[in-house]
Amino acid sequence: MRELKFMKMKKVKRTIYMLTVAMIMSMTSVGQEIDQARMERDLKIAENILSTLSSNERNIFSLSRSIESNYIPDYGVIFSLPQNTLIYTSKSKGDVTILSPSAVGVGSGSGSSFSYVISDGDEELSEETEKKNAEFLEQAENLLEEQMTTFLVDYADLIGQLKPSDRIMLNVKSSRSGIWISSSSFSSKSRNKGKTAEILKSDLIAYKQGKASREETVSKIKFSERDGETMDRDLELFSSIFSRLYEPDLSTTYYASSRNINYERLENLGAIFSMRVYSSSEDGGLHTIRTTRESGLTREQRNAKVTAMYPEFEQTFKENMIDYGRTIKSLKPSEMLIFKVRLTECKGCDMPKSIEVSVKASVLNDFDSGKMSRANAVNAISIKTTSN
Repeated sequence: MRELKFMKMKKVKRTIYMLTVAMIMSMTSVGQEIDQARMERDLKIAENILSTLSSNERNIFSLSRSIESNYIPDYGVIFSLPQNTLIYTSKSKGDVTILSPSAVGVGSGSGSSFSYVISDGDEELSEETEKKNAEFLEQAENLLEEQMTTFLVDYADLIGQLKPSDRIMLNVKSSRSGIWISSSSFSSKSRNKGKTAEILKSDLIAYKQGKASREETVSKIKFSERDGETMDRDLELFSSIFSRLYEPDLSTTYYASSRNINYERLENLGAIFSMRVYSSSEDGGLHTIRTTRESGLTREQRNAKVTAMYPEFEQTFKENMIDYGRTIKSLKPSEMLIFKVRLTECKGCDMPKSIEVSVKASVLNDFDSGKMSRANAVNAISIKTTSN
């Protein structure tokens, strides 16, 4: 009898223990979930801070336009900053090439003065001018690094919900259009460069808690440069494949506006592709859906059809990533293939405004080698939707 009671008591204790463990695991899981609305708000505020930091008279590198931010689970946050600064446009007059700075605040500023001189083609620049040009570029690079440092150390911690192991990265995209400058000091080593700066959330926590000085925290920032002329051929090929897939004659849902889908290659993360898709054109208040060749639609009819297309678009997009993503060989198994897609405009429609589609390179490799079925590979793809 006593042994029976002991056994019952032991069973009850074991049940209580298992329930407690399950409750703790459940609480931990809930605690790790990201409040997407809060994250989007924090990222929008951070984008505004980046814009404000660069909105000053002494600015050469203006980061105020088209800043994009992206939260990636188990990695952190990436801010993509287009290289729309210190850009020179080329205009030809016969055999003479004229390059002029874009109007982004190049000139005299509060506390700083910059000048830039270029030749009109065959004219050789003097040694003194070459030196001044080199000094101009150096000061411009220093200002950019100063802006990146200020944001990362003083403001990046405002992004809540990040884990100590998460990173905050600023990625100044390399220009994909050629820049020619008739000056040896502005050779290929100083053009089409991309620049990144990143810091761990744990380093910011230590700084805010007084466990590290500002100087020590600044030293934790990892700066790196990438040559915009260097490309992974398989990523270029994949970009061209997807561009062709989403031309109106092949797509059955939405279509891309350009044959050129941009991408960025980030070490230890993977490749991030960006594209925008459309659905229709308008003429005299009536709409034509190019992929289905339906015309004469009212806005209400057009919106209903565009909304109905979304589930098919999402499914075929995932299938295309699996079918053609296996052509990519330059990614490490732990890295990711990520697509950021801005969807067609559809005001008042029940569909997201943009999606982020991602898959591990290991999934693509397993599918390519026959270790994983197509259905399982498609199911391994993650999709995050946003409403902005």
